[in-house]
Amino acid sequence: MHNSILHFWAAFLSISIMSASNAQYTEVINSNRPSQSLGAFSVGKNVYQWEQGISFRQGAFDSFYNASYAGLGTQIQLRVGIYKEQLEVLGTVDYQMDELTFQNAFGNTTMQRKGIRDFSAGVKYLVFDPFRNTDKYKPNLYSYHANNRIRWRDLIPAVSIYAGAQFATGGIYPYQESFYSLFNFNYSPIIEPTVSGAAMLILQQHLKPGFVLIHNVGMRYITADIQQKKLIGTLTYSTRDNWSVFGEYQIDDSLLYRDITLGAGIAYLLTENLQLDLAAHHSMKTTPQLLTAGIGVSYRIDKHNIFTGQPQDIRELKLARRNRKDARKEKKAVRKAEKRTNKGLRKLDKKQKRIDRKLNKMR
Repeated sequence: MHNSILHFWAAFLSISIMSASNAQYTEVINSNRPSQSLGAFSVGKNVYQWEQGISFRQGAFDSFYNASYAGLGTQIQLRVGIYKEQLEVLGTVDYQMDELTFQNAFGNTTMQRKGIRDFSAGVKYLVFDPFRNTDKYKPNLYSYHANNRIRWRDLIPAVSIYAGAQFATGGIYPYQESFYSLFNFNYSPIIEPTVSGAAMLILQQHLKPGFVLIHNVGMRYITADIQQKKLIGTLTYSTRDNWSVFGEYQIDDSLLYRDITLGAGIAYLLTENLQLDLAAHHSMKTTPQLLTAGIGVSYRIDKHNIFTGQPQDIRELKLARRNRKDARKEKKAVRKAEKRTNKGLRKLDKKQKRIDRKLNKMR
C-alpha cells in the first residue's frame, strides 16, 4: 500500500503541471492550523502570516526498554506570499523539551532533553484552481437543495505542489525520532544529513457548503538514507459563526516509524486576521504510542490590496487580456499611420525643394 502512495503522487503531479491559475485571496485569515496538513491555497501576495502552537507531548514504548517521555513542544510556521498570488514561501521550526525514562541493566534511567525536532523550508505553488470560473459556483437563488448537495464539479480539487528542504537538527531528534537515544544501545548511530529534500502534492476539494477536504501526499528526507513517506487527509467543517472543526488521519512510513495517527480539533476566528485553535492527535499503534494535545494561534499582517489584484473570474481575465491586446494593436496602428504620414511629408518636402531649385534656375 505504501508503494502505491508514491505512484499516486507521481501520477497526480504529472497531471497538475498542465495548468496554472490565480490563487484566491481571502478576506479572512487562511491558516493551516490546527491540522497537520497544508492547504492548497496561498496566503496571498504581500501577506505575512505567523502560525504557532504549544502542546503537551508524551510517548510510551513498553516493548523497548519500557521507555517513555513527556514534555512540551512548540511549532512555529511562517508563511509569506511573494511575487505572484499563487506562490507562497513557508518555513517551519519545531522545538521540544522533555524527560526520557527507560530501563537498562542498571535500573531506571532518566534523561533531560531539549532541542529542535523539525527545521524545514520550502515553496508552495498553486497550479490549478477550479474556482476560477466563478459562474459555476454562484448560489442558485431558486433552489436550497441545489446549494446544499455535492455536485460533480465540487469533486475537482485545487492542486498545489510543495518543494523544500529538511535541515539537520543537531542529533537530539534525528528524523524527528523521539526515542533515538535508545537506538544507540543496539544499533549504529543514526546520522541525519545536513540538508535533504522534501516534496508534496496538495489536493483541496470544497464539497457541500462549509466542508473542505484536503489530502497531502509526499515524501521527506528524499536524498537521505532514511526516507519518510507521508499521507494526510483532513476534513474541515466551518460554521457561519466563526467556528470550525476538523478530523484527520495521517499515515507515516519510514524505516524508523510506521503508524497511523488520528486527530481532531476546533478553531475560532476571533478577527479577520486572528484565529485561535485547540487540537489533539493520537497514534494507533503502541510501538510506540504517541499523544500530542495543545493550543495555537494564527495571525497575519495583511498588505494585500484586493482592489489592485487580478480578477478571479476567468472570463474577466480573458477580457482583460483581450483589451490589452487591442490596446497594443491600436498603438501599433497609430505608430504605422504616423510613420506613413511622416514619410509622405518628407517626400512632399523633397518635391517642394526640387521645384524651388528649378524656379531659382529659371530666374
